[in-house]
Amino acid sequence: MAKKKKNNIISEKEFIFNFLSLTIIILIGLYFGGRSLYYYSKQNMSIKADSNTLNGLIVSRNKLTKSGDGLHRDADGYYFKGEVLNNYVLFGNRYFRVIRINNDNTVKLVSEDLVASFMWGEDANYEFSNLKYWLNNTGDNYSGVYYNTIPSPDKFLTKTSYREDILNNGEVNKSKNIYNENVTTLGISDYILAGGKKGFLNNNKLFYLLGLAKDKENLYVDLDGSVKSCDSLDGYGVRAVITLKKNLEISSGDGSKERPFVINQKNDVNYIDSYVKLGNDIYKVYQESNDGILKMYKYGYANINGMEIVLNYSKSTSHFNLLDRNNIAYYLNTTYLNSLSYANILVDNYFYTGEVSSDKSYKFSNIYNSNVVCKVGLLNIFDYVSNNNFNDYFHMNTTSTVSSMQYSTSSNGLLEEVDVSEVKHIVPVISINKNIIKNGKGLESDPFTVE
Repeated sequence: MAKKKKNNIISEKEFIFNFLSLTIIILIGLYFGGRSLYYYSKQNMSIKADSNTLNGLIVSRNKLTKSGDGLHRDADGYYFKGEVLNNYVLFGNRYFRVIRINNDNTVKLVSEDLVASFMWGEDANYEFSNLKYWLNNTGDNYSGVYYNTIPSPDKFLTKTSYREDILNNGEVNKSKNIYNENVTTLGISDYILAGGKKGFLNNNKLFYLLGLAKDKENLYVDLDGSVKSCDSLDGYGVRAVITLKKNLEISSGDGSKERPFVINQKNDVNYIDSYVKLGNDIYKVYQESNDGILKMYKYGYANINGMEIVLNYSKSTSHFNLLDRNNIAYYLNTTYLNSLSYANILVDNYFYTGEVSSDKSYKFSNIYNSNVVCKVGLLNIFDYVSNNNFNDYFHMNTTSTVSSMQYSTSSNGLLEEVDVSEVKHIVPVISINKNIIKNGKGLESDPFTVE
């Protein structure tokens, strides 16, 4: 009996211990469960509160996937991969695609189309390339051609991190060196991560990639989306990469191509990439000077009375010569200019004609070594051009002081030298004072007008 009583005492102690243990476990569960619900709700509240921001909308409207097309997650944030149809952004009157959302909620974008076509430069390293100095304001003379087209960049942009990675037998060897600039170009790592030729960054055009092949040659994307090595003096397209600050508000859109996310710029807008209608012609602004002069290229080819004009450049020289009757410069500023019903509102402007050649190391800053002043000119190969549907058209740079070759660009992004006697499309460039604009919104469907 005594032994049985002892067993009953032990059982009661065990019951009390078990009861207390269970109670403690329940309390701990309630505490941490409550904290989890609290932070989950805080996170949801944050996403809901940011539902009108670019980073918030992308995260809240896309279901994460671990394979296939769509929004993916990695250690650095979210990124898009494959055939993506809802990552279009309209900012500064131009179209971008979202590459990724960084962990700090900043958003990395790449231009949907090419922004220019020119040669990388004599040095294969990005640090000394035409691309870096053309895209980004480095403090050097004439640098930042693209950067200077962005409205109020300090309000909207943050630094973009980039590396010069190496492509080795299809595998990307990441560089340990990380750099930061306001604007850069599309890197090999981002292109491969987005799906390469099967991803949304393949736009069926020729363009350079930031990175090097194992033999230290430059890289470019071919028409089929494959990555190939090339000489740094080849002329291919350029795509701009920027990073938007976190929590920028969206004024409209759902991310589709037809209704892109529109960044709310409020009063921080400019005229660049807006449309202007003069007579029956539509122009697109690509440069705005401090004194209010808008430089515009025709949104189409030169024509007189509805008939397109195709011309050779000259009989023998690649110089844009206003005094030579056999030169395209003379024709544009006489016969063509006189055919325009709005010729009286056009103003003179500078057109830079400096030599771009091996003798000048192919540096883009050399174009500023000479110029002409006139009312009708042509696009320079280093001008910012967001409309890349033009095909096989002349530029106005000289290739050398004695050469009979001139530069021509195709709609696929290829820049090449052609003989000046060949017949090409003509994309005229004119200038007006923005103060004469009276109506319109600057859209393709509702262009600015002067009437």
